[in-house]
Amino acid sequence: MGLQLMKLHKLGLSYVLLIYFSVRNSFSINSDGAALLSLKATIVGSDGIFLLWDQEDPDPCNWAGVICDPHSKRVTHLSLANHKLIGYIPREIGNINKLQLLALHGNSLYGTIPPELGNCTALQILSLQGNYLSGAIPSELGSLSELENLDVSSNTLSGSIPPSLAKLHKLKSFNVSMNFLTGSIPSDGVLLKFGGNS
Repeated sequence: MGLQLMKLHKLGLSYVLLIYFSVRNSFSINSDGAALLSLKATIVGSDGIFLLWDQEDPDPCNWAGVICDPHSKRVTHLSLANHKLIGYIPREIGNINKLQLLALHGNSLYGTIPPELGNCTALQILSLQGNYLSGAIPSELGSLSELENLDVSSNTLSGSIPPSLAKLHKLKSFNVSMNFLTGSIPSDGVLLKFGGNS
């Protein structure tokens, strides 16, 4: 009798744990939301834009500054320009691979531009101007084949402009001015049309 009671107890405990983990997982945020929460965690100051970013939400589609595809619930636009953000851009931002617009300009972001942004191959607009970003422009940005507007002006970027950016055939606007870049704009591919005006 005692052995049967123990088996029944184990079975009941297993059932309770199964329900717990099923319910817990059904309320966890999607992968894009997790990447945005990584961004929120790296920000040490803002104007309060993140107050309603809740990790208990199933997706980030109702968060301030976020627009999602209505069917897939994947983030397509992240616009946090001019929100007094102080912090850095985490590499997890590269996990939001359906992102079409990333606007973080006019803040006080520091650190480097994460090379993982090269994973966001749907990106059309990348606006990082007016921050304190440093280091080199990642060559991985050359993978952003849909990119039309690239603005990293008014930062403290250094090094040369990566030749890989010449592969951005859809690029219409390119601004790298007001940095500490060396050398000239590579005279290849799409970059030929920008010359010394960027």
